[in-house]
Amino acid sequence: MNSKQQRKQVIRIAMSAMEINKKRLSQSLGWSYPTTLKKLKSPNTLRVDELEQLCEMINLDPVKFIKPF
Repeated sequence: MNSKQQRKQVIRIAMSAMEINKKRLSQSLGWSYPTTLKKLKSPNTLRVDELEQLCEMINLDPVKFIKPF
């Protein structure tokens, strides 16, 4: 499993643990739904501020996102 796949999996697990779906996540972050889907599909392209927002929303340590396993 490559790092992109690992990051996607970490996000999915964190979202599931917080019971947050993609639509609710997009609304909470102020992103459009298509933008949210694009960012979740390619998490390696997130800017630092976007990463911080996302991690705060899904209660994920940014270090665990950067180096998942």
